[in-house]
Amino acid sequence: MAEPNVSWVPRHLVRARLALTSLFNSLRAMGVICAIAYGECVDDFEGASVLDLFLVAVDGERAKAVSSWLNKMAQRYERDVGKAFNFTVVPLDELGDYRTSELDEIMSTGVYVMGDIDKSLIARNLKQKYMLITYDATYMRVRDRLALRDKLFGKEVIMLYKASAYKVKTEGLVDKAGGIRVGERSFLVPRDRAKEVMDELDRAGVRYFAHEIELSEADIRHIKSRST
Repeated sequence: MAEPNVSWVPRHLVRARLALTSLFNSLRAMGVICAIAYGECVDDFEGASVLDLFLVAVDGERAKAVSSWLNKMAQRYERDVGKAFNFTVVPLDELGDYRTSELDEIMSTGVYVMGDIDKSLIARNLKQKYMLITYDATYMRVRDRLALRDKLFGKEVIMLYKASAYKVKTEGLVDKAGGIRVGERSFLVPRDRAKEVMDELDRAGVRYFAHEIELSEADIRHIKSRST
């Protein structure tokens, strides 16, 4: 069994490293299949006051048992580590219900600590909820239609630098929300970020259709390759 990864904890903090190694080994034995440390503690362990942990358990029963155990034992480990613990325990089959934006940030910026399933494997195969939105702007004036398109999808602008001119694409609301344009008037956006985009369509008085779908990271990569 591979030892937990505590390389993100400074070597001179021996007590903290030993305590975390013991904690992660205990969590593994209790059914945690992926543990990720994230947040300020990863970038500046000594300066951080809180240790953020995201734990994926085999099933709902194990998740409840791990949460109960941590609530009882956390103070013991907090004393040795010197930080308060902020932990989230999610069963594997409920990961798809977790907020897409938060999960993306944890998976992309966090440090994989231990478990039988690597965080990249979870991210690659996890089905996350997206909204497929198609809007109808055929009745709008051309000027308003183009303005809405630029607001949603961004536009190319010419930037002058010394004697040279460069084309730069600005971000639209869909880009900022982590979405993907999939057609002239269609796009995908994470479900938990869809409201701000739909609010803009409402303000423009545009009729639109929204349908919730589940996509994995592999699905998204495939869609991006076809839409570029």
